[in-house]
Formats: sequence, structure tokens, C-alpha cells
Amino acid sequence: MTSNASRPLWRDLAKTRHFTCLALAITLSQVFPARASELPTGSSIQKAVLFGQTMEMVAFRPPDCQLRAILLVMAAKDRDSQSYRDDSVPLANAVCGVVFSPTFPEKQFPTWQYQRGGFPVRNNELPTATLIKPMEQWAWQETGLPQLPIILIGHSAGAQFLDRVAAYASADEAEIILMNPATYVEPETESPVPYGFNGWPENIQQISIKHYLAEHITILLGSDDVETTLGAGRVAQAMGQGRNRLERGQWAFAQAREQAYRLNVPFNWDIDIVPNTGHDGQKMMASPELREAVERVISRVSSQ
Repeated sequence: MTSNASRPLWRDLAKTRHFTCLALAITLSQVFPARASELPTGSSIQKAVLFGQTMEMVAFRPPDCQLRAILLVMAAKDRDSQSYRDDSVPLANAVCGVVFSPTFPEKQFPTWQYQRGGFPVRNNELPTATLIKPMEQWAWQETGLPQLPIILIGHSAGAQFLDRVAAYASADEAEIILMNPATYVEPETESPVPYGFNGWPENIQQISIKHYLAEHITILLGSDDVETTLGAGRVAQAMGQGRNRLERGQWAFAQAREQAYRLNVPFNWDIDIVPNTGHDGQKMMASPELREAVERVISRVSSQ
């Protein structure tokens, strides 16, 4: 077991939802003027420095709207945050939510750092998942509305990333919405990190699993997302969760519910199906099911 003195930073970060952001430096750049012919009114590009990482935040704020939520939207494998920001505009207008879609360039954030959240850790590098905590603080500071609920939304690769956030580095978000991820973190200690908790620090394994099950998570699946397209390197682990993304999502929800019952811990996951939709981020972002999920979160938080 690694001693406290030599324990890598990520282990300390993973131990609590409320770690102190000693390394956090938040700066806002000037807002670059959007070209009206290309970007919706209310669009902007901002920058934040989070744990020394400079992040471009593609944003949209509904005009003439009293904000009710902050939507942090994670793009798919193509890392096209601008497209996901644009696809979020109807949702943002409907729920009066400000959108921030962080850019994760593939050179800076390769697959293991994005889809896998930076787990298992390599060479003591800071896992990308741990950037969510300071990103949320940045969003509250930027809006000046720290009382707003933060909802994390990810599609495909972005949903895989957010599932690792939920399992290994959750912060202060009100809800995490996973749309069509290819793989999930299983709440048990047989599957290896980043597909389970085998290899996670033994002293916090059970605490982390119970916290993961108690997280407010919504799994949103396209009814027609049934194509199997995984590469050979991931087939064994992924196919153990189901033949396609639809099956894996349903399986992951059922497994988590059963484990929560077995451990006698709260289970705050939901699942919903978007009809007549495949692996299509634009359609998922425009779906009534996503809008209803966001409204449920806002209603829940406002009643607390």
C-alpha cells in the first residue's frame, strides 16, 4: 500500500467529493465576438485554467432568460465541442440553461485520458476526470450564480468520460446524464479500472462503489443504437456488458440496481430510451427525453 507521503495526487482527489482545489487557477479570457452568420446569438468562447490545464470553453447563454441550470456538455470521439454547443441551443433555450462545452484536443487528451477519464493512472499524470471539480467551480464563478444546479451531459465518448467521473472523481454536480456510451464502470471489484474497481485503492474501494451507486445518474439510450463497432482491443470487456450500446446500457443499469440492493445503499440512477434514434448525438441532444431529464433535475434541486 502506498504511504500517504508518497501517494499520487489523484488518490487524494478521489477520496472525497470536496477536495481542496489548491492548484486551481481560474482565469477568464476576453469573449471572442461570434459571427452572426455562423453562431447563435449568445455564443462565446472563453478560457479557463484548471490545475494548470488551459481549457477552451465553448459557451451559449440564452438571451433574456433567467438562468435555471448550468449544462456542461461533453462531446463525442470527434471532440467537436462547437457542434455539441450548437446542438445544445434548443435545450438551453427550453430550460433556461447556460451551456459550457469544454474542448479536449486529442493530442493533449488521448483516448485513455478522455474516454477512460485518465484511469488507470500512468506516470502519476493527473487524470482528466479530476478537472470536473474545478470546472464546476469555474462555471459558478463565470455565471456569478453559485446556487445553480450543474448538470453534466455527455454523448458516446463524452458519456464514457463522465461515467469515469461518476465512479472515480465525482464533484458537486446535481446530475450526470450518460447518452449512448460504449462501456460502463461496473460497481464491483472483479473488473479492472477503468471498467470496475479492481486496482482502485483498497482503503476506499467500498466507499467509492457505494458513492457511485448513490450518484444521481441518468442513462439515456437510443432505441436503434444496436450496431457493434468496437475494436478488437476492447471487445472482451465491452462484450461482457452486452452486444451493443443499447444492451450494455440496460445491463449496466440492472447490474447497478442489483448491487445497490445487495449493499443496502441508496440507488439514484434512472434510465430512459429515445425512440427511433441510433448513435446520433444531434438527435439525442434534441430529444424530449433529455429535456425531461434536465427538467426533473431542476425541479428536484429547487424543491430541496
